[in-house]
Amino acid sequence: MADDKNTANTSPFPEGYQPQSRRERREMEEYFARLAAEKAAAEKTATEQNAAAKNAEREETTDEESAVDVETTKDFSEMTPKERRKAKRAEQAELTYSQAQEEGRLGEWLWVQAREGGTVILYALVIAFLVKTFLLRGFYIPSGSMEQTLQVNDRVFINVAGSYFSEPKRGDVIVFKDSQGWIPSTQKTSSPLKDALSFAGILPDTSSNFLVKRVIGTPGDVVESDGNGKIKVNGVEITEPYLYPGNPPSEMPFKVTVPAGKYFVMGDHRSNSADSRYHISDGTAFISKDDVQGNVFVVAWPLNHFGLLQDQSSVFSSVPEPTSTPSE
Repeated sequence: MADDKNTANTSPFPEGYQPQSRRERREMEEYFARLAAEKAAAEKTATEQNAAAKNAEREETTDEESAVDVETTKDFSEMTPKERRKAKRAEQAELTYSQAQEEGRLGEWLWVQAREGGTVILYALVIAFLVKTFLLRGFYIPSGSMEQTLQVNDRVFINVAGSYFSEPKRGDVIVFKDSQGWIPSTQKTSSPLKDALSFAGILPDTSSNFLVKRVIGTPGDVVESDGNGKIKVNGVEITEPYLYPGNPPSEMPFKVTVPAGKYFVMGDHRSNSADSRYHISDGTAFISKDDVQGNVFVVAWPLNHFGLLQDQSSVFSSVPEPTSTPSE
């Protein structure tokens, strides 16, 4: 006991002191006995406190586990229909393939996988449809009427969102619905599967119900050509750098005034484009604003053609505004 820290600090006897009488020996024995009793009592108290703390922690954990067990094992008869469905789906979500094999529940496991896979596919279709309807839409180029700007078999995207807030301007390349029958019925083909995927926005639109051309005249513009020289818009000749190499601006003479809400369009490969010029005589030369799907802004595929379309509005920078209000 002489080495105990408390004893060394509080002992009334110097270290190594030897009692000189029976009384001193008795006092020393009583003193050290008291110290031993106090230390034993302190240790016992500390042990009891630790045991009590552990018991309390154990009881708290047991209560939590019991609460979870009560909730998990709640009788289905006490649940609402919504709670039953939720509990059933939660239990099915934790079902593994090996567990399903052991318990003879493979059919249930397959149904869960099909349901979850179908949900993912449905979400993907909804997202693709919303993107196609309000943001971007893909199209396939089947002909060479817009060469060299667009090549046969190019996949392009149009800016659908932009069409809600602005109107096509001169120089824009637009996709529009063939509501006037420019495409002969003998050239129109359809595939139910491809049409469905195109409608959903999964595939670029490969149907023959849409055309792509460049806007040359906007509402009120006077567009003309003598068949030998450049195109004139509102009396001003324009130089068109996007024309197919070797093609004249137009070998067909014409002069038209674009009505309100309409557009006069032409292909960049003029000798290979049955555009607005060829439909002046049958009264279907002008494209309605309602038929315009959006402006082409990028060639996405193939990769060697990938790139943004160049803004050609500068071609028409010297063209004045129409001098009269366009008629209906």
